[in-house]
Amino acid sequence: MLETVSQRFQGSCMMIMQQSESEVSFLGSGFLVHPEGYLLTAARILPQGESLAAVSPIVGDGFLPVTRDEVSPIPLEIVSRDLARDVALLRLKPEIEINMPGDILGDPENDLRGALLMSLGIPFGYYRIHNVIASQAILSGRVLSRSGTNLIVFDRRVQYGDIGGPLVSVAGGQVIGIVGGVFDPVELEGRSYPEGVQPINSDLSYAASIEYGRALLERALEK
Repeated sequence: MLETVSQRFQGSCMMIMQQSESEVSFLGSGFLVHPEGYLLTAARILPQGESLAAVSPIVGDGFLPVTRDEVSPIPLEIVSRDLARDVALLRLKPEIEINMPGDILGDPENDLRGALLMSLGIPFGYYRIHNVIASQAILSGRVLSRSGTNLIVFDRRVQYGDIGGPLVSVAGGQVIGIVGGVFDPVELEGRSYPEGVQPINSDLSYAASIEYGRALLERALEK
């Protein structure tokens, strides 16, 4: 079951990069959600006014090189972003018809606490390690943040490069969240630690519910 989910989604994961002349620098993960070249990612990894590009990571089941000396970036445009929910919709600028599974966005409330999940991303892209990593997780809980955002909490500590990647329901075989980072409730709420209280070293992470990404995609397709 886990192998099937990994095979289904690893090809849709993309490296989001900032392009400057002949060089690109890694920003985070993203994933394709529609055959017309739409991708979802986390809004906060995207710099303002910069040229963006998508780069396919290294995928496969064999022993693969960890990095590439040269890449073929595909220009990206920002279609819309929801800063409050930390979700952004991007699109490949060339009109490329993508061969990908349909109906990959699921219902974030179908899985019960304890359900098996998988997160995918390029966790070490900042270190020029360009491999997709698939990681098993358990749905630990759901919380409503102070800003009113539905968050899915899962029992894996993600790396910074994972931010923007998909969180997938293994049973449903669909994306239910967009990886946001390590779950630190104090930092997440924009608060500070009380004096004498040690910062939380959390082994949990969170994802924004996919409903926010779905809403951005549906609005774009209606135009």
